[in-house]
Amino acid sequence: MGYFPALAAAWKIRQEFFESSNLLSDLKLRIGYGVTGQQDGIGYYSYLTRYTRSNNSAQYMFGSTYYSFLRPEGYDASLKWETTTTANLGLDFGFLNNRITGSFDYYKKKTKDLLSEVPVAPGANFVNKITTNVGSLNNEGFELVINTVPVKSRDVTWDLGFNFTYNKTTITNLLKQQDPAFKGIDVSGIAGGTGNTIGKHRVDYAPYSYFVYKQVYDVNGKPIEGLYEDLNRDGIVDAKDRYLYKKPAPDYLIGFSTQVQIRSFSLGVTAHGMIGNYLYNNFGADRSSLSTIKDQNVYIANASKDYLETNFKTRQFFTDYYIDNASFLRIDNINLGYNFGKVLNRTSSLRANASIQNVGVITKYKGLDPENSSDSGVDNNIYPRPRIYSLGFSLDF
Repeated sequence: MGYFPALAAAWKIRQEFFESSNLLSDLKLRIGYGVTGQQDGIGYYSYLTRYTRSNNSAQYMFGSTYYSFLRPEGYDASLKWETTTTANLGLDFGFLNNRITGSFDYYKKKTKDLLSEVPVAPGANFVNKITTNVGSLNNEGFELVINTVPVKSRDVTWDLGFNFTYNKTTITNLLKQQDPAFKGIDVSGIAGGTGNTIGKHRVDYAPYSYFVYKQVYDVNGKPIEGLYEDLNRDGIVDAKDRYLYKKPAPDYLIGFSTQVQIRSFSLGVTAHGMIGNYLYNNFGADRSSLSTIKDQNVYIANASKDYLETNFKTRQFFTDYYIDNASFLRIDNINLGYNFGKVLNRTSSLRANASIQNVGVITKYKGLDPENSSDSGVDNNIYPRPRIYSLGFSLDF
């Protein structure tokens, strides 16, 4: 249960000052404030004392009888929802009898009581990691949306729109009790090694920032296997030389759509993209070495073509070489339609539609898909998403 208040107000400026304007058809100022909550991440009964009975492989023999144990589970009696407070200032506008419309929104969000799995001090609970309310983060950004009708006549209509969003997320706290020795929380587990992680939550950085070694390259620009910079200049390259580098979340989001209607024909295109997002190419890190190609069972295993670039003999999981710029522009859909008009004794309308989904991607990313849905930015994709062609007919009665 939670209490999440909200309020909003708007002022139609055009009616106050520009009512007689032929150029300005709409102008409205909006403000909003609200609190929302979310409980994803809270396990069932994880706030209650619980005991789990051991299975047959973990029993104690007393005499000739085996007895099961009751193991206490970790819990946090004070668990509650995350809460996000959002303040928003927006402006809606329209010009030329709404042939050009759009909106601009500036927002600021503060999330507290963040649900996160954090290490537990020995003896403080029944587990070594537990999900609890700890930390906070800030989101700040703006969004611009513009929709236009460049051409509108009896036979031709052209709609064109785009949106542009900027967002910055920063962790502001991670501890209930401050500790000067605290260096952050290891996150973003990776394939290819037990318990290995490639990311870290740290105050004043973006969530899931990558925690890696700085790769050293030869004169030809090739990464030198196992050679990293001694960033703290202590003469030894060890875990203390790992540094925070880039992040999975994009700085900018863009979207585009257009639709052209020429008499009975129609053509539409939609696209979207991201700028400033980086991915950890885990498939490349795990499958780009000679040791993985020459399998222990004496057969040749599947590998990433990146091996031809690195020539690594063994896997190098923690190098920043595998942190790739994943900025992209994806053409999501192209559709073409034709309206045949009235058919079947003019009681219905027949329309034909053809479309292509996932038309193509413009990107420099070396992996298969720069649009990774995981918040952690760890890319383990081994199959590309499909391109789908469709053709259909519809009858409107």
